[in-house]
Formats: sequence, C-alpha cells, structure tokens
Amino acid sequence: MESSKKEGGIVQLVVVLGLITLFCALLLGVINGMTADKIVQNNIDKRNTAMEEIIPGAAFEDLNTIVPAPDKDTPEISGVYKATIDGDAVGYCLEVKPKGFGGALTLIVGIRADGTVAGAKVTAHGETPGLGAKSQDAEWIAQYVGQPADGSIAVNKDGGSINAITGATITSRAVTKGVNTAASYVAMLG
Repeated sequence: MESSKKEGGIVQLVVVLGLITLFCALLLGVINGMTADKIVQNNIDKRNTAMEEIIPGAAFEDLNTIVPAPDKDTPEISGVYKATIDGDAVGYCLEVKPKGFGGALTLIVGIRADGTVAGAKVTAHGETPGLGAKSQDAEWIAQYVGQPADGSIAVNKDGGSINAITGATITSRAVTKGVNTAASYVAMLG
C-alpha cells in the first residue's frame, strides 16, 4: 500500500513538473516571437551608428555580400557596405565576426579608399567584463585608425604595433584578425 502511494506521488510530481516545463517553454517561445524583430532592428541600428562614426557623413550602400569563414581561423564577413560622399566612393565598412575568448565578436571595420583603416568598433561580444570587454573602449580601438589596410596589422606580442589589452590577448588578436580580414577583402575589391 505504502509503495503504491509513493509511486502515485512520484507520477503526480512528474506530471506537474512536465506541465510547468511545457508552460515555461511556450511562454519563452511567445516572448521570443514578440522580441525577435526588435532585436534584429537594434542590431541594424548599432551597425549603422558604428558605420556613421567610422566614416562620418557617408551614405552606405549594402552590397548584399556575405563571405562565410573558409576555415576556423578566418572570420566570417557578414556584410559589406560601400561608403560614398557626394557620389564619390570613399571606402567600405564591413561587418566581421572574429572569434575571441568568449565566442564571436561582431566588429564593424572601415577601410578608406586610400588604403588605410578608417576605424573599427565592436558592436557585440561575449568577452569577460573588465578584460576582453575593453575591446569596446574607444581609446583602445583607436589604435587601428590610420594603420595600413594591407592585412599586416598585429598586436605587439606578435611583433606589431597594436598594444594588446592586458589579460585579453586572445580578444586583442581577434579584433586585429577581424580588421585584417576586412582589409584583405577590400583589397580584393580593388
């Protein structure tokens, strides 16, 4: 008698927990459906704001280009945007996704028509607060401005001129790899 009572109690618990889990899953699905478009729009707004900061006064034409990562060491290019001012091409902005310590970073890189880096900005990351997250600091990322866009930029630990973030060399190398990938792609465009 007592054993069947325990079994009935366990079955009841399983059913209640299953119903709670089902309810929570449905609630999460509904909330995701309601917020998905807003999240996408926020990411587009962040990208556009970053491009305007990197090449001020430019109009950007989406070239509808996505370049998948050819291997695990090369970042994906998830967008290419031609920058023009008064109809003259002044450069490109690219959205690049290098892999940092905490996962993929989303990086906007501007390359000027004269073959130099106009700037870069990290728009999303999963890096450690206080370490890799410093890749968003304007003062640190300003090191890339004016660098030659020939794919040769490196952090100082690798013989280059970019001062790596203390304690976040992997993130520093990821941002540098993203800038170099963007520069190499723009060089192929001509």
